[in-house]
Amino acid sequence: MKNTIIIKNKDVKLKNPILIAGFPGVGNVGKIVVRHLKREFKAQRIATVYSPGFPPQIMMKRNGGLRFLNNSFYLIKRQKGESDIVLLTGDVQAMTQESQYEINEAIVDFFVDELGGKFIYTIGGYNSGEGSVEKPRVFANATSPSVFERFKKSDILIGKSRGTIMGSAGMILAFAKMKKVPGICLMGETKIMDLDASAAKAVIMVLSEAINLKVDTNNLDIIIKNTADAIKEAEKQMNSQGIQGPEENGGSPSYIR
Repeated sequence: MKNTIIIKNKDVKLKNPILIAGFPGVGNVGKIVVRHLKREFKAQRIATVYSPGFPPQIMMKRNGGLRFLNNSFYLIKRQKGESDIVLLTGDVQAMTQESQYEINEAIVDFFVDELGGKFIYTIGGYNSGEGSVEKPRVFANATSPSVFERFKKSDILIGKSRGTIMGSAGMILAFAKMKKVPGICLMGETKIMDLDASAAKAVIMVLSEAINLKVDTNNLDIIIKNTADAIKEAEKQMNSQGIQGPEENGGSPSYIR
């Protein structure tokens, strides 16, 4: 395998499809959002992305088998008159600068040229550097100002994020813009936790309204509660030992992925 390849698992006919892409990154916000949608709507895999740009590791399967690391496209078929939803997530992102360009260009070309894609959402996490986050906000950057018309009734923060969008969340939109396909990156505010379900839920609430999709978030609520309990317990132990948390030490830098 010398270059990225995308193998169709099944042929499908789609209605004005939109793409929702989320990968491992800051707070794993993007991956949590897409995996939650996949489970809730029992989305079916329609294509798989393989690339030498992914880490040279082989996943061990529960049945004793093995497989390459990959990214996968999944399909949520919708009622007549509504756009079909294509989900994209995976085990990892590309390892190098060159492979980030090559893989993400291939993803956009496949979605637009092979699936007839019309709009792209990428999901990521954003560390605002403003201390603790009790109620995560959603920041956004888009391929053009006209895209924000879809969100004029929402509370997303436009033009308030700073820094760079690292990895696929930004690269996919850059290539989409080159192909004149509109798109937006929705970023849930997070403090760079391993799994920030609260930030993911904030994004899902904005996204579900934009695409007219009712999403049950009960599973995320359970994760949010368990995470909050774990944080309180950790803080209690740190305070008892006189250890300062990251906020007392000046916090951490902002970045997006």
